[in-house]
Amino acid sequence: RVYGSPVDDDGLFFQHTYLAIIAKAMAAQVLGLGGAEPGELLSGRRFEQSNLQGVAESDFFDWPLRADGGAALVERIARQTARFRFADVQADVLKGLYESLIDPEQRHLLGEYYTPDWLAEAICREAVRDPFNERVLDPACGSGAFLFHAVRRFLAAADAEGLSNADALARCCDRVIGVDVHPVAVQIARVTYLLAFGDRLRGERGTIALPVYLGDSLQWNTEPFLADRDVLIAAPPDEESGAQGETLHFPATVARDPALFDQVISRMLDMSANAPAQAVAGLLTWLQAHGVEDAPTLDLLRDTYERLCVLRSQGRDHIWGFAARNLVRPVWLSQHDQRPDVLIGNPPWLAYRYMDDETQTRFREECRELRLWAGGKVATHQDLSAYFYARCAELYLSPGGKAAFVMPYAAMTRKAFEGFRNGAYPRNVNGARRNGNRPGGRNARTSLTTLQFTQAWALTDDARPLFPVPSCVLFADRGATSTGIRAANVYAASGVLPKRDASTPQAEAALEWRSVAWPPIVEGVDEQASAYHAIFRQGATMVPRFLCVVERPPLTRLGVSRDTPIVVSRRSLQEKPPWKDMPSLRGNVEAEFVRPLYLGESIAPYRPLNPIEAVIPWYAEAGVMNAQTAEDNGFPRLAAWMRQAEECWESGKGRKERELTLVGRWDYWGKLSAQFPIAPLRVVYTTSGTLPASAVIRDDQAVVDTKLYYAAVSGLDEARYLAATFNSKTAQERTAPLQSRGQWGARDIHKWILMLPIPRFDAENALHLELAALAADAERIAAEVELPERAGFVKARQIIRAALAADGVAQRIDARVAQLLG
Repeated sequence: RVYGSPVDDDGLFFQHTYLAIIAKAMAAQVLGLGGAEPGELLSGRRFEQSNLQGVAESDFFDWPLRADGGAALVERIARQTARFRFADVQADVLKGLYESLIDPEQRHLLGEYYTPDWLAEAICREAVRDPFNERVLDPACGSGAFLFHAVRRFLAAADAEGLSNADALARCCDRVIGVDVHPVAVQIARVTYLLAFGDRLRGERGTIALPVYLGDSLQWNTEPFLADRDVLIAAPPDEESGAQGETLHFPATVARDPALFDQVISRMLDMSANAPAQAVAGLLTWLQAHGVEDAPTLDLLRDTYERLCVLRSQGRDHIWGFAARNLVRPVWLSQHDQRPDVLIGNPPWLAYRYMDDETQTRFREECRELRLWAGGKVATHQDLSAYFYARCAELYLSPGGKAAFVMPYAAMTRKAFEGFRNGAYPRNVNGARRNGNRPGGRNARTSLTTLQFTQAWALTDDARPLFPVPSCVLFADRGATSTGIRAANVYAASGVLPKRDASTPQAEAALEWRSVAWPPIVEGVDEQASAYHAIFRQGATMVPRFLCVVERPPLTRLGVSRDTPIVVSRRSLQEKPPWKDMPSLRGNVEAEFVRPLYLGESIAPYRPLNPIEAVIPWYAEAGVMNAQTAEDNGFPRLAAWMRQAEECWESGKGRKERELTLVGRWDYWGKLSAQFPIAPLRVVYTTSGTLPASAVIRDDQAVVDTKLYYAAVSGLDEARYLAATFNSKTAQERTAPLQSRGQWGARDIHKWILMLPIPRFDAENALHLELAALAADAERIAAEVELPERAGFVKARQIIRAALAADGVAQRIDARVAQLLG
């Protein structure tokens, strides 16, 4: 689990194991250590024999050594890896391997968007101005792209200073450091670090300890004690044996000294393997001999040792030394005398809505304390990246230090990032919980981390291909006299790259940079610029679709009942697990509950396309009915259908929906029941897309899906007036700056189009009536367009828009809407 991402997949774990073995085999190949025994390779012993520490460790992914055929598998992978040639590598070559093997949806849930090398190199060049003297940390190092270029910059500076090869390598490992919470990313980043050294590893050198650590840069596995932080490592309960969870607690006095900590954990593991019960006294004697003398620390370490012994007795001792050694590194780096001068990297982009419940609670509390929380209607858009930036500056960045992180473009413009852009992050510092102090109490004090954003690179959809959503790079100084975005220089890139991971020369040739103003901040989500803002509602969330969306099977010689027709689930290639693996529903349903359903794809400009059908269990006397309510109200066919659907829902729903019934899902926030009784005349428009599509629906039986917004209107002229406004290019262009942006441009329309100053329809207003008349012409033209039999909705919209433009009515409407909006 990575920062609460809802990833719990055995297949993904096997993929990660495969990648970890490949990475360790690659490290052996880079170092010329081919032919290592599987056990030596996975545990790192072979590397340590060559005076290379931290290249590989016994970790989560050496379990194949204890499985039948596992050693042979490791040997096969190592032989295949031996075919790679690593001479003259000039980039982070391993992220492509990771991205090709791990499903993009899983990477999205982990917040993983790896940085192209040309961008990582450019950021390092801009942020690390004195590579020989500045200490650099990437706290979310991923596959190591930033580390690679920071190492190369340091080595070039070391050569200019005349350092020997041995001194350059040793000093580099103190100057360029990486941390990541993802164990496979860490293993890959270690290989990338080695690749950055290149042939220097074969020259004169001493012992090298690679400074790439598995750790939580947010330090959520710690708790404050006085001015330091204790490290907590939670061993979860064992489901097979029923053993309870244990927490290994290491005091800050030990955690802040990695050398002492390594000795302590090694001693604990060695002693617990031999005579654990008799070793407690010996451990305490050893600790005192090594300078650990205060009674509270000794008591805490004795308790931790006893818990470690319990884990070993349960056969659960394998991972804790590895976890403990790595997880203390962030604590060490946050000591004042260890803090880096430069923070660089690409933090995880993970929206609040994708976190699990426990992480949401922790994230919300932390954001509120640092004044990052916006809440309200933008709560689900709060993003881990903003908190990560502020938290890492708080923990690691030295006074006067610089930070440069790749961020979602929304960080520059959206209300959800307002607190982050302010650049001032206070925290109540609680003196000592063990002494009874409480946050905000008499003994609490406040610390303040301040950032001034000095420069920004805008990487919108004008520069592509890049990330799945528009991005930016934000540079900041810590401890500036002013905070926030004052006087920030913004440079916007435009151009088409030959490929996403282009080389630096290719990127320099393809992209054009220009100085621009900081983009307008999208504020006032709750403001209602249009009088229509309040009356438009979003349609119902009719998912999982196969449980309600249906089609009629082919007629048999027996015919079909008009009152209780047979329907079957309408299936789609877009279905995802577990729903796509479930069988279709089939059965008779009372005809009054089989209604037309308009989806986003059912609407083209000025023309509804064919709706689909769905089982909608709404009854005037009972509202939205479940199986039991349908039975009680005398609808046995609907009850049978709903019973099947509810069983599927209960077996397949996720953690976040565990409290929701199926009808609770369909009627979430009353979005289904609010549509009844259905108005005979409604205006609808699509919730997303680069271009909005709007039409008038004249059907008092049809239900509207969540991909549409709808409103009942009093007359046809008003309906056409609104459709003309929504479909106009003028409205689209004025809404685009407010929208979130995707790989292909502005995408989420929602109620942003209603932030335009669209006045209420006035039957006495000549302009309003002219727009209604023009929309009537557009409706006629759209209805007369012949669409290919199998044309999808995207193609249908294109054909209709082309016909409207050819007639000239589209241009006339655009001009009138421009006049309407001012």
